[in-house]
Amino acid sequence: MDAGLDFESNMDENKNRPPSEKTEQSDRETGSRPRGTLVARIRKLAPWISLLIGIVSARMMNRGPDNAWMVALAAVTVWIALIALRWLIRVTDEGATGVRRRILRAARFTSLMATQSLVQLMLFFSLPFYMQAAAPEAGHLAFIAFLWLLSLCSLWDPLTEWILHKPFAAALLPATGSFVALVAVLPGLGFSTRISLWIAAGVATCGTALLSAASAPPEPRKRVALASGAMALALPLALLFGAAWFVPAAPLRLIKAEIGTKAADKWVADATSHLSTPPENLICATAIFAPLGLKDRLFHVWRKNGKHWATVELKITGGRAQGYRTHSRISGFGLDPNGKYTCTVQTLTGQMLGTRVVHIGGVRAYKSVRFPLTDIESLYIKLEKWFSSSIERVQTYFRRIL
Repeated sequence: MDAGLDFESNMDENKNRPPSEKTEQSDRETGSRPRGTLVARIRKLAPWISLLIGIVSARMMNRGPDNAWMVALAAVTVWIALIALRWLIRVTDEGATGVRRRILRAARFTSLMATQSLVQLMLFFSLPFYMQAAAPEAGHLAFIAFLWLLSLCSLWDPLTEWILHKPFAAALLPATGSFVALVAVLPGLGFSTRISLWIAAGVATCGTALLSAASAPPEPRKRVALASGAMALALPLALLFGAAWFVPAAPLRLIKAEIGTKAADKWVADATSHLSTPPENLICATAIFAPLGLKDRLFHVWRKNGKHWATVELKITGGRAQGYRTHSRISGFGLDPNGKYTCTVQTLTGQMLGTRVVHIGGVRAYKSVRFPLTDIESLYIKLEKWFSSSIERVQTYFRRIL
């Protein structure tokens, strides 16, 4: 009897339960829990699958000149996708329900994936070009390290989503991606490195201002747009005052450079890094790779002990894999010829491709140094050679990729 009463009471309880609780109970009884567990596992694996796809895509990406227009278009499209994402985030958070909410969430996810894909395309397409163009200088090494950091961040979905959802950090990935992509691909489309640099800075600045305005509430939107636009002007202002030195001159690259005293077959016959006595002249020979159809002005900038000595404009023809050979010559070293002479290959905006050094005569000792300065100079030369060889090994690897 007691068992029967218990059974009847359970039946009554089931009848009195709300429909939602009955559905949940029936789902548990029919074994929906394993299906939910499977979905949860797929969600946990999704970032790792995306990471693997991103790595393979970056490795197998076609970086030929035919895709330059596609990357340039991506540098503009990414801002449209990101502004749409910010709008969808705001609309979804305002309390949309039902079917409208599901549609908005699907559109929000699609916009997020499109933005991430475009950012990865821009960063990983241009990264090898900057690796090849970089010189063993502190500014270039810092730029490459920053570019690598953002490229790796773009591969991890949760981190990318977190960055793109932050109001003040959302512009970091697309601004960097559009800037480096346009700087790298526009010279191959017939623009000079100077024009490419300013176009890239303009797109990054305008995109940042528009994104901030689209993300702001309606009332302070104008004020936020003006404030963000003023902050975004920091990039072109920095370039105007010499920050282009930090940006490797991609897609140009210095294949080879040497300094000597005698010319032979468009090169130097006696390459050296030290001369005991002053020569009649110094010759700086460089082989520079440039895309076919490049319209640009490059220079050899000579300095003595860090001070400007001479600037010689070069004649460059693009499209030769071994680099176009050119040289410059200086003479007339005056009454005090001894010192450190450098020859730097630069663009019109000050982007540097590389530097070579030669020392003439003895080296003066500094009062603050107790041991011979020649030891410091030899250590500097060894470190410079080590940096150069390291950069060359990395550049050789990326040439194989391209």
